[in-house]
Amino acid sequence: MESHLFVYGTLMIGVESRMAGLLQRNSKWLGSACIPGLLYDLGRYPGAQWIPEHPQKVYGQIFLLHDPEFLLVHLDEYEGIDPQFPDAGEYVRKLIPAFLEDENRMVNTWFYHFNQPSKKLKLIESGRYLDYYPQKPAHLDFIRTG
Repeated sequence: MESHLFVYGTLMIGVESRMAGLLQRNSKWLGSACIPGLLYDLGRYPGAQWIPEHPQKVYGQIFLLHDPEFLLVHLDEYEGIDPQFPDAGEYVRKLIPAFLEDENRMVNTWFYHFNQPSKKLKLIESGRYLDYYPQKPAHLDFIRTG
């Protein structure tokens, strides 16, 4: 069975992070995509919440994972997911539908959902991290060192 991943932040093509490189070496980029929900600035990196039927969108990319077991273990660690308590962290990995824009179809994808209260967080209103992060020194520093 194929395994896909929707990414919206530091794992995207266009972000020169160590983990984006790992993802790109171990997957195939399928294209630009979006999900209903909200994208937040968490200080040094983004967090997104999938909200079905929400009018706002989070824009990202979908990858086809070559070796999901290998890759998801490393990505879970990067996202701070404890295998003993996978629902207790800052993020949870969920299987959600995402719209693959280039192919005009829905794809079931893994997604790292921000799992904390978001009321007081800064909303990235455009939903587009690639347009947002280059003007944010804390994000650039995290990408270089994270």
